[in-house]
Amino acid sequence: MITRTTDRRIEGFTPMPAPKRLPTSDVLRKLREDNWTYEEIGAKYGVTKGAVYLALRDAKQVKDRPDHSKYLPWKVRTEHNQARPAAMLRFYSRREQGDKIPAVKERMLDKWLAEVKAADVVVCYNREQVPNPASPTGGWYYSKRRPSDGDSLIRFEGGKSADVKVVDPSGAA
Repeated sequence: MITRTTDRRIEGFTPMPAPKRLPTSDVLRKLREDNWTYEEIGAKYGVTKGAVYLALRDAKQVKDRPDHSKYLPWKVRTEHNQARPAAMLRFYSRREQGDKIPAVKERMLDKWLAEVKAADVVVCYNREQVPNPASPTGGWYYSKRRPSDGDSLIRFEGGKSADVKVVDPSGAA
């Protein structure tokens, strides 16, 4: 006899798992090799791009996400993530970790590093910073280099500098 328990489950009943919508990890890997995006795969199988990513991650078919915390040690607001200083610091981090970045992004990064060095500034972040020339959405700003900054590229709140050095993209000392 089937009876209801107090926690609203039916005693003696085991629910069936939801049917799997995604194919095997081998099929997903092949689609990715054929340059399908997570979004395209998700649309084909009726799932979100996040579900595709998670399936591939669980099958060890995706690269680990790079750790940019050395170059972006702040807790950055979502609306500040795409500002130029944040993007350049991520490119710099990728370069320093040996990742290949597109040539156009390399040129953008080199130009930005030269500008930062020529202006003798460091990159700073404050979640409450109002929009400014460094960041139309706020958060990021440039501050004149202090002796305590040494040749660091960034400065933390409270005047502490990180061990992130400005490198002259031209290779000159």
